[in-house]
Order: sequence, then structure tokens, then C-alpha cells
Amino acid sequence: MSDPQKSKWGVLSATLFAGFTVVLNNSLMNVALPYFMGFYALTAVAGQWIITAFALGMALIMPVSTYLAKRFGSKTIFLTGTIIFLFSSLAGSFSWDFASMIAFRLVQGIGGGLIMPIAMIMIFQKFPKGERGFAMGIWGVAVMIAPTIGPTIGGLLLEFFSWHMLFLMNIPTALISLLLAIKFLQEDAQKERRQFDWLGFLFVTGGILGTLIGIDALQTNAGVYVYLLIFSGIVLLGLFVVHELRTSEPLLDISILKNTVFSASLLILINSVTAMFSVLLLIPMLIQEVYGQSALYAGLLLFPQALAMGISMTIGGRLLDRKGPYPVIMIGVITITVVTFILAFSINTTSVALLITLLVIHGIANGFINTPVTTAGLNALPAEHVSAGSVFNNVARQMMKVISVVLLSILYESRRNSHLVTTSDELQSGLVAIQEVYIIVAICLAISIPIVFYLRKDWQ
Repeated sequence: MSDPQKSKWGVLSATLFAGFTVVLNNSLMNVALPYFMGFYALTAVAGQWIITAFALGMALIMPVSTYLAKRFGSKTIFLTGTIIFLFSSLAGSFSWDFASMIAFRLVQGIGGGLIMPIAMIMIFQKFPKGERGFAMGIWGVAVMIAPTIGPTIGGLLLEFFSWHMLFLMNIPTALISLLLAIKFLQEDAQKERRQFDWLGFLFVTGGILGTLIGIDALQTNAGVYVYLLIFSGIVLLGLFVVHELRTSEPLLDISILKNTVFSASLLILINSVTAMFSVLLLIPMLIQEVYGQSALYAGLLLFPQALAMGISMTIGGRLLDRKGPYPVIMIGVITITVVTFILAFSINTTSVALLITLLVIHGIANGFINTPVTTAGLNALPAEHVSAGSVFNNVARQMMKVISVVLLSILYESRRNSHLVTTSDELQSGLVAIQEVYIIVAICLAISIPIVFYLRKDWQ
């Protein structure tokens, strides 16, 4: 194998370990929330900051990552992000109170926010266009499988070890990624000396903070100030867009959204993320409330779907390289829409075996959408805009994780409470609420079908 070949697979290995560690670390904490709420005597609102702090750290640093990569080099920023993540994970295991844990989680998020978009940029730089689908499929296994297996691993760690392991288990894979990155990543040939767009940074930082914190607060408080916070965040994000289009040295090149293929890929990606988190949120409710099983059992039940998704991502990436994006993504979108409708109308009568089968098909379909649509969207951009596209992709993914979980939770609770008014049967009310939420998710997924069909000529 030639040196360039070794280099590109070395880069993929480094980014794969890093991406898996970052995403798994976040999903581990989902199952640990009740534990920390009891350990620190927290309310649900306060406990949620274990998740929110990490998401905020990632979302806030991502828009700056393109500037930092061009200014200091992709390798330097990737190594910096990995080191920050590594040491904040170690520090997190020594948290002496809840406030210190939140601080370390925020720093972890900053490290992860430097890693994720830079990883995608380096994969696109190292792999030619005809191999990117396969490479992104392999990398996507790490990114998309981790949220599914995270609750299972988190449950096992809390069952047999202590909460400290939720932080310490990041260290081995982060170290492997760091060593691989030092060996295989190359310094950028040219580094740009650009003026930092401070006004744009303030707009986007305030916008992300206001929007995500406001949406997160909707779960427990729907007061006027919460809506004002969300509104302020959206306004600041709008000002960021206007400013970036007018300034000569933008923090992030907004003009790439004029690319129809890329913008459409973001819409399809958002629906795909919503579909995945509808499973991660609603199926554990079904397993625990309807079947009366434990959270660990629910996590184990989701594992076949995670495995199916991982396999289909690799297959979907290879098919994308050979056949183009259109047939792969269309098959995935149609399949996941149909399966979600089936889940909606049969979830109150389905057996565990049939549920696992439907979830496996759901995972295969999502694997045919998520990574292929990301690759197709970035492939549609000129090489100089791939870095900005990677940031948009990761910010959209990160924000949608928070938004979808919050909105789906609120929708479920509102529909459940509405049905409880007419019947005192809590079990039946919960089942009907899950059905109705899945119908709404399926309708959103169905919207992706005409979008994919519209892009068929561009994706030939």
C-alpha cells in the first residue's frame, strides 16, 4: 500500500475514533440523568444541564472552527480539540459538585465541537469524490451508532461500576485518536491570515445560546420570558445571516445555502435526525411503560437497530459511490416513512419480536439516508466551500438533536395529558400519545420524498 493510501486510511481511523468518542460520551449521560438527579438532589430542569452544557459547548464553537482551521491549520485544531476533550474527560471524573461537572461538560463540548466538523473536512480532503461515500459511511457508523448504544453502555457502567467511568471510558479511544492524528494528519500547505469577525461571532453565539436554552426550558416552563429568549435567539441568528452576507471576511460563508442541493440535503438530514431520536425517545417509553421492562432492557432492545444502521451506512456509502445519491437516498426515505407509519398504527398491538424487526428496518433505512445525504450535499459544493458546509451540517445536526428531543417530549406529554382528561387510563393515554407523535414524524418524513425526487437530475 502506498504512503498516500496509508495516510488517508490513517486519517479516517483518527477521525472515526474521535467522532465515536465524542458522540458516545454525550449519549452515555442520557441514561445517567436520573442517577445524577438523585445523587445531587436536583430538579429535572437542573439535571438536564448535564446534556445541555455539552450541546451548547459544541454548538458555540462549531461556527468558529472554519476560521480556526484556515488560520492555524486543520491538524492543529483537530489535535487541540482532541486534547481539550481528553483532559476535560479526565477532569470530569474528579468533579466535586454539580457546578464543576457542568463546567467540565461544557469544556468537553468545546473539544467535541472542534473535532466533528474538522473530521469531515479532512475526510473530504483525503478521499477522492468517488470514494467519499464509502469513507463517510464508515465514519458515519461511529457518529450514528453511538447515540443508540450509549444508553445501554451507560446503564451497564452505572450498574457495575460508578459514575466516574462515564468520563474515564473516553480516555482510551481519545488517546488512540490523538496518536493516529499525530502520525497521519498533515499540516495544511497554506494558512490564511484573516481578520476575525467579532460582530458575527457575537450574533451567532447569542443566537445559539438564546435558541437552545429557550427551547430546552420549554420542557418545564412555558413562561413569557422563555418565548422571548427563543425569539431573541432567532432574531440574532437572522442578524448573523444578514451580517455574514454583507461583510468582506465572514466568519461563515452563508452564501453556500444558495446551493439548492446542499440546502435540500440539510432539510432531509434534519428529518433523518428527528426520525432517529423519535426512536431513542419514544421506544424506551413504550418498553418501560407498556411492557414493564427496565431501562437496560430497552437499551438492549435498541441494539439490533444500531447494528443494522451501522451496516447499512457502509453499504449505502458504497452504493452512493457507484450508483449516485438518488436511488440510495430515495429508497431510504420511502422505507423509513412507511415503517414509521406502520409503527404509528401498530405500536399498541405489536409484539416485541415484530417491534425489533420494524426497528431494524428503520435503522437500515436511516443508514441509507443520513451519511449518503451528508456526502451528496458536501459533494455538491466547490472544494473551497466544503469546510463551511461541514460546519453547517454539524451545527444543524447538533441543534436538531436538542430541538427534536424537546419538541417530541412536549408533544408526547401534551397529547398524553389531553387524553387523560377523557379517560383515567394512563397506559392507554400514553400509547395513543406515542401513536400520534409517530404519525406526525411520519408526515415530516414524507415531505422528504418530493424533495429527493426534485433533486433526482442533480443527483444522477
